[in-house]
Amino acid sequence: MEVIYQDIWNADQQQNGLPAIRPGEPGDFRQGFVRVDERATTVGSDFRVLQEVQLPDHKKSTYALCEKLFNNYALERAATEIIRPEESQEELDFIDAIVPTAPIQVARTYLEQSLNLSISDSMLAAMIKETWFAFGTAGSQRDASGFEHVFVGEQSSSANKIGGYHFWYKYFLDDGGRTQDMGERVDRIEYHGTRYQGAEQAAHGILVPEVVTLSLVWHAPGGDNGQGRTLTKPIGGFFVGCSPEGLIALGLVRCRSQSGKIANINGAEYQLDLHRLDDRPNAIRTFFPRFRKAEVTRIVQPSDNPVTPADPHIPAGSNPVREFRILAAMVNPVNPEGGREFVQLINLSNQTASLEGWQVVAPNGTGFVLDDISIAPGDTFKFVLPTAQGVLRNSHGQITLRNPTGNIEDSFSYSSEQSAHEGSVITI
Repeated sequence: MEVIYQDIWNADQQQNGLPAIRPGEPGDFRQGFVRVDERATTVGSDFRVLQEVQLPDHKKSTYALCEKLFNNYALERAATEIIRPEESQEELDFIDAIVPTAPIQVARTYLEQSLNLSISDSMLAAMIKETWFAFGTAGSQRDASGFEHVFVGEQSSSANKIGGYHFWYKYFLDDGGRTQDMGERVDRIEYHGTRYQGAEQAAHGILVPEVVTLSLVWHAPGGDNGQGRTLTKPIGGFFVGCSPEGLIALGLVRCRSQSGKIANINGAEYQLDLHRLDDRPNAIRTFFPRFRKAEVTRIVQPSDNPVTPADPHIPAGSNPVREFRILAAMVNPVNPEGGREFVQLINLSNQTASLEGWQVVAPNGTGFVLDDISIAPGDTFKFVLPTAQGVLRNSHGQITLRNPTGNIEDSFSYSSEQSAHEGSVITI
């Protein structure tokens, strides 16, 4: 199982990626976040899987450049692609903008080591262009490209089906997510429920906000030929929260190296499916994650009233004294991490209190229900997370403490800089 995928994810989250969080988890408006809710079983256009997206201004540039490319392609597979000079320039502008970004640089270092060559900026840009933007054949389709298929989506060989469509931000925009400065707000998506395999995988998958697996209807615009279609995707999915360059970097490594197809990202395991163009072995045809499993002790039902204390527009106020509070955490212990991560709690009340029913929730949504342990006033309790592998993110993250009724009583945020020191305890 390759660690490069987690390394790329971490680098992306430190730059333009957005943390994916569940309903009820607090989000930081300065860092941005995507709030994901796959609990609904109803069908229709009103429900939003990506309930809330906060994209700070300082992270918007590559998303905006990527969005400019979405209408450069014909919707139908059989159509001949017409590349206008301005569209070629938009493609080059996007590639030039993402080359110096953190996830692309992590991918470059890995490719240099695995391919035993030195990769200049110009060579890296050429590799991205060939891997993601080159046109080639895919079965009977002549003008196929990985970027169109994965980032934009297209009409498949079946007249009313969607091919590709594996970029969360494109889904968000199509699902009525356009803000005023992005243009008209149009809802082109009908959500048709989650499509995980089996009850256990569904329960675990719904808990992991970094991936969405669903069925949908897309009222697609026509692209170059101007003729839209209503298309369906019985099952599909995408990572949530990675920036455009983050997804480009993941696919670049998967396609251009001998990296394995199994990835573990934030405690969840994925199969990274990859198909190449028939006549271009270094070019992507499609690339997407299949959720396999995640280690979950118990699914904590999130609150329908999420708390977001880091909103800079909400004035800071005094917090009431809580019965229990998070005092410190070990989020990046010396490997192996399983069984070595811990969260330290303190009793701030004036009487002995029990931890029975209290819940510690990891950044990826994994919840742990505490036992009937009595803690005297001012005493602390070191809760060691009972997992075979680490679940506390080794980048920035937030640990939540819920009381026995399920309400959030405390949250403990840590930065990438704090968690970078292996074996060090982080305190508030």
